[in-house]
Amino acid sequence: MDEKALAAAVAAALAAVGLGGGDSGKTISSEAIKLTPIGAKQLLESIATDIQFTGKFSKEDVAAFVSAYNQKANEQLDTVVREAKETIKTGKTADVSETVKNIITTKYPSFFDPKTFTRDFIWSKVNFADEKALGAKALDALTEARSIAKAFNLSTVSEVEIQNAAKQIASGKISASDYKTQLATKAAVEYPQYADRLKTTPNATVRDLVNPVLKVIADAWEVSVDSLDLKDPFIDKLIRPDGVIGKLPPASVGEAMNAAMAHPNRDKTKGSIQDATTAATQFARALGFGA
Repeated sequence: MDEKALAAAVAAALAAVGLGGGDSGKTISSEAIKLTPIGAKQLLESIATDIQFTGKFSKEDVAAFVSAYNQKANEQLDTVVREAKETIKTGKTADVSETVKNIITTKYPSFFDPKTFTRDFIWSKVNFADEKALGAKALDALTEARSIAKAFNLSTVSEVEIQNAAKQIASGKISASDYKTQLATKAAVEYPQYADRLKTTPNATVRDLVNPVLKVIADAWEVSVDSLDLKDPFIDKLIRPDGVIGKLPPASVGEAMNAAMAHPNRDKTKGSIQDATTAATQFARALGFGA
């Protein structure tokens, strides 16, 4: 069997196992797997709907996609052709279809996938800096990535990096859990007091670990825990007294409560006003005023 005939047989075998032809828009020739512009546009629009992409595809976009798609597909096809040719030449088998199936399942389980390739191509076009143009899936991923980054409060993580992480989350390259793991490694440097706990508590953020301290502060100031910002100098000093040096331990819950009670924010609370009123009443009574 010559190489062109083998390539055609391999391409047909790929179609038989669901990796060629059909709805993907590919047409099989005697030389290669090809995607036509019409098929490309159909494929792009189908996947765009699935991932809630709101942009439009220009003729240039479609042409670029066709070129990239065919190049990648044919690189994979060529690899399998060479493998199949060697297998058949050695006399191990004469069944092209079975040979291709075995090669793909045993040696190339991640063989070129049209839908995955298309998703990656479309996501590369999404600009996460332009929030107004983002679809719901992308916007949700950006919101989630920002929330995770805020919970770690790292000075070494930029908005551009958060947007990139959001794109990876939205496209399925990483999970939210993976992103937490990435930031936990950075947090161990910026918050050495919590390095061991971050390592032994998967998915925990800096905010998770300091929540007991935040809770007593919130109670003392009569505010929501969620309203407290780790960037607040008062809070930062409690949770990492000497910053990134990390030699001093963080404040205990008791120490945090005492500090919060002595803070000016406490004076604005109903509890503080009630305490002051009660103290004044008791003092007046001690002087013989009132009942």
